[in-house]
Amino acid sequence: MNPTNPAAPPFQPFGEDWQPLAPAARKVGAGVGVLWGLVIGIAAGVPLAVGLDLGLAGKAGIGLVVALLPALLFALIARIRWRRTHWRLSPGGLRVRRGVVWHKEILVPRSRVQHLDLERGPVERHFGLATLVVHTAGTRMNALRQSGFLDDDAVALRDALLPETDRNDDSL
Repeated sequence: MNPTNPAAPPFQPFGEDWQPLAPAARKVGAGVGVLWGLVIGIAAGVPLAVGLDLGLAGKAGIGLVVALLPALLFALIARIRWRRTHWRLSPGGLRVRRGVVWHKEILVPRSRVQHLDLERGPVERHFGLATLVVHTAGTRMNALRQSGFLDDDAVALRDALLPETDRNDDSL
């Protein structure tokens, strides 16, 4: 049983099905998208509204519309990204499939895993989420960073991705 979400099935290390990101990741992504959209919208909307030859109400209306449009757009993009990101742990390693326009499937073989990190910012901790960072050897892209995992799933993935030689190795 998953303590973070009692309705969710327990973590299964070698499932055949692609797993979606946690539902809370949709909320976090949309919230971050809204904040960035507001910053960009205000930065663009204020100078535009001030430069227009309108009354105060017209300037406020234009500024509000220009500020809110990027926020809504970024929230929509975050939701679509959440829906289009899935992961699967196979005996060969971790697979992540994502992409809206350009589809990308990433395979991190266990034999290439150097070390694993879990990152939990304050917003992620509040929603019971974590970011899994898988550092790999010998590739141009030396790490896979995937946010949106339930904390328990991220810990289980980290433990499952450890190479067999590192599981009980106390030597330095």
